[in-house]
Formats: sequence, structure tokens, C-alpha cells
Amino acid sequence: MIRPIGHYVVGPRSHGVISYAHSVLDAAIGIGTDHRLLRDRTPHPGRLADAVECGLVHIHVTDKLFGRSPAAAQRNLLSTMASLGRPVSVTFHDVPQPSDGPGLGPRAAFYAAVARQAVGVIVSSHHEAALFAEFVDASIEVQVVPLMFDGARVQKPSLTRELTVGVLGFLYPGKGHLETLHAMADLDPSVGFLALGTPSPGHDHLVDDLGKVAADSGRSCEITGFLTDDELRRRMAEVTVPVAYHRHMSASGSINAWISAGRRPLVPRTAYTLELNARSPGAVAMHPDDNDALRSAVTAAVASPEHTWIDSAVTTSPTAVEVAREYDRLLRRWSA
Repeated sequence: MIRPIGHYVVGPRSHGVISYAHSVLDAAIGIGTDHRLLRDRTPHPGRLADAVECGLVHIHVTDKLFGRSPAAAQRNLLSTMASLGRPVSVTFHDVPQPSDGPGLGPRAAFYAAVARQAVGVIVSSHHEAALFAEFVDASIEVQVVPLMFDGARVQKPSLTRELTVGVLGFLYPGKGHLETLHAMADLDPSVGFLALGTPSPGHDHLVDDLGKVAADSGRSCEITGFLTDDELRRRMAEVTVPVAYHRHMSASGSINAWISAGRRPLVPRTAYTLELNARSPGAVAMHPDDNDALRSAVTAAVASPEHTWIDSAVTTSPTAVEVAREYDRLLRRWSA
């Protein structure tokens, strides 16, 4: 008997990892495979009745979803995995890397402990696989399934509104919001800065920081806060220049969102963006990984915004169907 695959999903759907977990599940259901949602609430130990009939339970994991610290997250998640009573596999997001600073060691310990209890591990890029081997545990084999593109491109606005440079995603240090705003120094003050998203918990101060930098240069600064899917797609179409200057990304849902919408974001040349560009040539506009290069790239893109749209001949990979098939293949292989 072929048993269903359970997807144990915890946390708010507004969280990027949770949103992607639902996307993978929806894509698997969409191709006709028997994958089921087990849970969509805050995690706590306790056997799930629906898990008993599953051959395997899959969980999308980042430490912050499961506890206030990596140690707490480790206790919570390992207890939950044990309580499920079925083989458990995981997709790791936000794999530990040196930019974590003092948090690298505790985070690496969390990922290693979870990986050792799992029957299979997936990451979303070869760059993440390399980080996992270097900083977590090289003895554990991981499988790479890149983040999907949904392919639903937005329409170019027929009328040009205010010129804007936009960054997509939660506001937190290192995401590139302040760096992008500083990179607009050569632009006329009439070009506005736009942050499509809301501050991550504990980082509300970035709203004031961005507002002050923009005000000092006489530039408008809008932080949209939470946007519905339809609102987000409209605003992504209206942005003049999309920027993704997150220099320590290991895989990026924000970049994928821009590309899925048909936008060609400015990105720094990193191991991850080189990998993405090799898989989907023409989907991103790369520049050297430094602030001066970003400044030049932003200025050039505002002058020629037509280059911030992906050519219709460009093919992006993988699609949702391709990701669903690969997940189903791996999870069936690990299933009891």
C-alpha cells in the first residue's frame, strides 16, 4: 500500500518559509500525488493522529520557527519529531553561515541535531549544500531542490508613476534596505525609495532609520507593511528598479518572487546568484558585490528601466511542477 506523505506546517503563512512550505504542498497536490497538510499551528510536542497513516512526515525548518533560541528550537523540534511516530524528513532554510556571527555555533548545533534525527534532508541551493557541509556536518548527505518559480508574470504598467527603487521582503539588518537607499545618492531626490514588506520582529527601528536617511536627502520613503498577494503583485509591477542586495543569502525567496513576476532584479554577484543565473540565464542583473557597484547599477537602471524586465524568451527553472515531482520522488524514497 502506498501511504500518503504528510506535511507538518507550523507558523503564520506570512512567514516566507511557511509560505514556501504551503507552495510545495500545493504543487504536490496539483500534480495528483497524495500529500496532505497535517497541521498549521504553533508547534508543541504531541502525537498527531493524522500522521499515523502517513508513510513519512516532512517539515520545512528554520530555527526561529521553533523557539526563541536555537537551543530551545532544538528541544521543541526534536521532541515533536519523536512524537510523530513516523519517519521525518526536513527542508532546511537559512542554513548557518559566517554572517551569523556569534550565532553560528548554536545555529549549526540545531541544524546538525535535527539532520541526525531526520531520514532525509533537502536544501534549496548547491550553495546551501556547501554551507551545510562546511559549517554543520559534512558526513550527512543533503539533496538539492531549488526554489520554484511560479511563472505568473505581472503586466507592465501602461503609465509611469513616480520613479522608485524598491526592495522586497521583511526588513532586518543585512537585507540591503539601508545599503540600497544609500546607493541612490546620485539620483534626483524625486526618485523615491520603496520597501515592499514589514519589519521583522524586533527591527521596527529600521523604519525610522530608513525614514531619516531618506529625509536627509529630500527623498520619499514608503514602507508598505503587509500586502495581500494581489497588492504585492501590483506594487511589484509599479516599481521602477527592483533591488535584492542581501549579500549573505543562501537561497532567496525575495529574488524568486521578483523573477516569478517577470522583473529582473539587481543582485550582487555571489555564489548563490551565480548558481541561479546559470540555471535561469537572463533572470537577474548581476553587479560586483560592493556598495559602489550597487550605486552604479541603480543609477544605470533608473536611466534604462526597460532592462529591469525579463525578456519573454527567458525560461526560468525549476517550475512548480518540477519541484513537486522532485519532492515526491525524494519523500517516497525516504517513506516507510
